[in-house]
Amino acid sequence: MDENDLKRYTVILGAGSGVLFQPLDETKTYILSAKHVFYKKDSNDRGADNEVLVSSVDYFFSDKQEDLISCDIKKGENYFEHSDENVDAAILILNENLGFNQIFVDERTTSFNEFNLTGYPNSKRNADDKYDKQIISDLNSYNDKLITLRLVVNHLDHEQITGFSGGGIIKSNGDSLLLAGIQSKTPNGPCNGEIQVVPIKRFEEIVHNNNLSKLLPSYLSNIELLINSVISYNETLPALKPKLQVAIRKQFEQVKCELKDIYSSNYIKKSSTSSGGIKSKRFWTSFLEYALIISLLEVDGFNEDVLTKMNLTKKFIFSDSSKDIYDLYSEVLLFASENIDNNCQVLLATNLTPNSPTRRRMPASEVNLNVGNVVDTETIDRVQTSSKIKEIIHLKAIEFDCINSNENALNQYSLQQFEEILTEIKRLVHDFFTN
Repeated sequence: MDENDLKRYTVILGAGSGVLFQPLDETKTYILSAKHVFYKKDSNDRGADNEVLVSSVDYFFSDKQEDLISCDIKKGENYFEHSDENVDAAILILNENLGFNQIFVDERTTSFNEFNLTGYPNSKRNADDKYDKQIISDLNSYNDKLITLRLVVNHLDHEQITGFSGGGIIKSNGDSLLLAGIQSKTPNGPCNGEIQVVPIKRFEEIVHNNNLSKLLPSYLSNIELLINSVISYNETLPALKPKLQVAIRKQFEQVKCELKDIYSSNYIKKSSTSSGGIKSKRFWTSFLEYALIISLLEVDGFNEDVLTKMNLTKKFIFSDSSKDIYDLYSEVLLFASENIDNNCQVLLATNLTPNSPTRRRMPASEVNLNVGNVVDTETIDRVQTSSKIKEIIHLKAIEFDCINSNENALNQYSLQQFEEILTEIKRLVHDFFTN
């Protein structure tokens, strides 16, 4: 993705701008913009001006800037705005797939290096090419409702900044784009190098509160970043580390799944003990580590069919709870006790790794179920089915207690013998789960 893609994903929207975004539902395309772009002043009987929602809005694509497309606005049907009147955020839904599927949300709160403000300022509305962008220089301030950013250009007059409203704070990220926010209302006078931006999280709230199709997080845009996290091996013998990395990167070729497809599966929704878990980078790094482990055990590697099958016997669970290990394991036993076979092994990922091998792998019989919160039939049923769980294995136990505990033997191989290393790792992992 390059400068042309920043432009391609940015549309003229009425007197402002908007950003094209394909959500999880591949039959839809969103236009994310500022709420005030969809309003106009209307005088009442007493001559006072009120802001009223427009009945329709015109939009233009970057490559067809004279081809007007008119869209009726139906609040609650194809138009949704943030419920907080002070949050300048809205989503217009187009019921078609326009192919803008390489853009992802980025909930950053710190550096905005290499980000740009994109849009169609008033100063260029009469030009053949009405598009413009301004490079972001620094972050001035951040809170839950508004980001203040500084532009490289420290002075833009009203005509040069007006029209950017609703434009994206966006950057190229290899083969994708990242969207961190949307430009809010522009100042009445010169902007003095500062702009105010609605964080992308506010748009996710619109999606959540109106049960709309989800905005895809940036963690799904570049699987290589997640793989690099999985194979960091910072606790491994330094001489063995590069050998392991070469071997495991080769094994990742057997992990054949689209994370965007996995994201929409019912399995994933039931893999995190908290509703926000699947939005975290740690969740997806852990899921890829789980997929890698399963690929080491299965002849067919890892794909969605293998995931469905292995979910019954080696179930992946993610928890971002801060509870102590026994309370956490008690919670996981209840949570995981659905649609499993007898002697199921739960592979658990957490924010913190237990220090002791006996805490990284614990028989279910040693975990006392906390039934104090058992208040409904479903939970009572899970108390019964939890007996099907054989043990809880922390995901990092495979690295620490299976691979690292045999690191001297593995280190006897040379870097060029990565196939032999991989064969030995598969044997060790198989023995780990069967013994």
